[in-house]
Order: sequence, then C-alpha cells, then structure tokens
Amino acid sequence: MTCCSVQIETATFESLGFEWQSMIQNCLEPTFFDHLVWHKTWWSEFGNDFELKLLAAYSESGNMKLIAPLMVDGDEISFIGSTDLVDYHDFLIKEPLDVACIQSLTQVIHGMKDINKICLESLPERSPTIIQFRSYAEQLGWKVEIAQEDVAPRIELPSTWDDYMTSLRKKDRHELRRKFRRLEEAGHTVQVELTSPVDVENAMADFIRLHRMSTVGKEQFMTRQRERFFRNVSVELAKEGLTRLCFLEVNNERVAASLSFVCKGVRYLYNSGYNPTHSNLSVGLLNHALAIKSSIESGHSVFDFMRGNEAYKYHLGGIDRQICAVTALRQSDSMN
Repeated sequence: MTCCSVQIETATFESLGFEWQSMIQNCLEPTFFDHLVWHKTWWSEFGNDFELKLLAAYSESGNMKLIAPLMVDGDEISFIGSTDLVDYHDFLIKEPLDVACIQSLTQVIHGMKDINKICLESLPERSPTIIQFRSYAEQLGWKVEIAQEDVAPRIELPSTWDDYMTSLRKKDRHELRRKFRRLEEAGHTVQVELTSPVDVENAMADFIRLHRMSTVGKEQFMTRQRERFFRNVSVELAKEGLTRLCFLEVNNERVAASLSFVCKGVRYLYNSGYNPTHSNLSVGLLNHALAIKSSIESGHSVFDFMRGNEAYKYHLGGIDRQICAVTALRQSDSMN
C-alpha cells in the first residue's frame, strides 16, 4: 500500500499552473527545463504529433508531491521534449522525495496497456529517478536498461574571479590571459548582458545570425521552427527573470553571443554563436569566460555548460557530469 496516489491530469497546463510554480520553489536544483513556460512553449511548437500525458502524484492529505510531464508517441511514453533542445529531464519532485510516488507513477504507466516502451532521457547522474524507477519497473516485469547518454561539464564557482583563474590548469590559465590581452589590443571591447523581455526580443535576431554563421552544423540545426522556439522561450523566460543574453562587442560590432538561463543560483549555458571572421581573437571562448565572470560577481554557485564535450568547456574548467537514459521495454509476461 503506497502513501500517495497518482491521478492523470487530462486538462491543460494552466490547470497545474499554481502548483507547478510551487513545486519549482520546493525543488533542490530545478533547471529552466522544469519550468511550466518551457513545457508550454515547446508543446505549442512541436507537440502536434504527440499526445500530452501529465501525471501528478498527491499525498493522502492532497498535497502535490510530483509532476511527471510526459507525452505519448504510438506505443512509447517519454518526457516532453527531445534531446535536440532539452539537455536535462526529470520528474518535478517536492523535497524530500517520497519514493512511493515513483512507485505509484510506475504502476500507472504499467497500467497503460498500449504503452510498450518507456524512454526517460537526459537524466542527471544523481537523479533518484534512475534507481527508483528501474527498481519498480523491474518488479512489474519490465526489462530496463540504463546507459550513459552524454556528458555535461560544469564548474563549481568560487567567490572571486581571481580564485577562479587560480583554479584553472596552469596552461589554460596562461592561455586565457593571453587571449584577453590580444582581445584588448584589438580595440574597444565590452560584453553586454541583456535580461529584460523587450531587450531580449529585440536582440534575438543578432543571436540567431551569429549562431547560424558559427558552423555548418549550427546553420543546419537552426531551422525556422527552432528559431521561433528560441525566440519565444527566451522572451517568456525573461519575463520570469531567468534569461541572460550576452554579446561580446569589438569596436561596436557584435561578434559573439551566448544564451543562458539562471535558475536557483545555477547558470545554464544553453547555446551560443560567433562570427568566424573574428576567430583569431577567440571571441566565442572569451564571451563564455566573461559570462563566468558575471556569474561569479552575481553570486551564482554553478556555471553549467550542459550537454556536450566540446574542448573549450574543459579549457574553462568544466568537470564532467554524466547524463543518463533509462529505457524500459514491456515483456509479454508483464501484461497482467
């Protein structure tokens, strides 16, 4: 007998709006991917081919303990959003975790007889979901596999910029200082950080332009549909005070850009771009370094580079954290 029950919410996102925000406030380390506005914006742009399945777990007293933002595609159920745009997924859990909620959630999904595959991607390595969901799914007869999906380097930020520089490897520290000197010699340089919805909306064209010109891969990635999503989600999260849109300007020209979001003292570097004609000045890397400096000055605890093992992340002090995927397949003897 579990101590909480799970009910399926078939209404709109708005029906969970107040409780969703309360859950964010009570999580230890929520990401901007957990916010309601993120899910609503993603769903409005990409959700047409899926069935929305919002599950909520309540204690016996009626308090919400867990939100599971899920979607169904054929016989597969997964988190809302795909790995091309989402770096971290998880259930939204009110601390402390009540494992009975995960148990009840697993039982409800097990009872969906049309679902034969459960795909929980992009789980941070320390997520309790990995162990708890696997345990209960296997008890119900599902075949469960856990795999490392990617890495996500991050920096535990010190209290000062000098301490940060000292924490870098000697070679990386020397190279970073050399790059800053060379940038200063190029003329007037400044980093501009935009946070208001109006400023972010007005500057997104420059961000998209710099993103697309960075590499062939980024140009192909930034489709018109993804461009709309980037614009909309950046502005909507700016309304909640989360967006940080940074430009490095050299002689009044915007030559590098980065889009970050701040949530509970963690700054998440979501995407970036730069003008390749200025690559001799390492403008992309230095724009990130200045964002780290801004985070330190703002008192943030972590700078998270998120998904991917690009070399610059390690030159700037990133340390890997694993991202895991949990996949469960229904076995024929688990149908009952």
